[in-house]
Amino acid sequence: MTAEEVTDGIYKVQFEHVRVYILEDVPEGKTTLIDTGFDENGEELVETIREEFGTIDRVILTHGDHGHHGGLPSVMEAFEPEFLAADDETKLYEAIDYEPDHRFNDGDVLDGNIEVIQIPGHTKATSALLLRDRNILISGDALDGADRAGLPAGYLLPPPALFNDDHKAAEINLYDLLQYDFDTVLVFHGSNVFENPKQKLDDFLVEREWDPRPDN
Repeated sequence: MTAEEVTDGIYKVQFEHVRVYILEDVPEGKTTLIDTGFDENGEELVETIREEFGTIDRVILTHGDHGHHGGLPSVMEAFEPEFLAADDETKLYEAIDYEPDHRFNDGDVLDGNIEVIQIPGHTKATSALLLRDRNILISGDALDGADRAGLPAGYLLPPPALFNDDHKAAEINLYDLLQYDFDTVLVFHGSNVFENPKQKLDDFLVEREWDPRPDN
């Protein structure tokens, strides 16, 4: 298992059904892990981090699905990092035995200039993370790569209805993302989108059966 650089200083570790991201020097002088995979991925993730980064200083969980927090015990035991997670993500706290060092909410800006954008629907407090210095959005399962659904790569979709607590909310709340500036979207399922992701998302949303935006 290796960590593959997807863009400068941002690496992915790809498992069978999900990936995680590692941010070098975010915040300055520290290494941040975004999500931890399934529990069966934990040992391999720890080995990869040790071999390629030495350690991590911080872990941020985007939401409460097992495939995103299952490896947390392995990571916490190996590195004792600072742990951050959404304050209102009930599903997560029903499943883990760790209390975050910091609970974040929608609109919070974490160290490293990472803004939290919560998109309820997939789970109660699914959190996308916007790297404001670089206009990079880490989706946190608010969005998937379209090829996860057998469509062409390079486009974005909400997660399948089967996996969403409230599928309509998971779609309609995506409109909130359009107020932010981003030119890259890094997803956890399917292919990342590096060309015009915001416009592609807007194009997808206006083709829904409803459009909640007020008339201008």
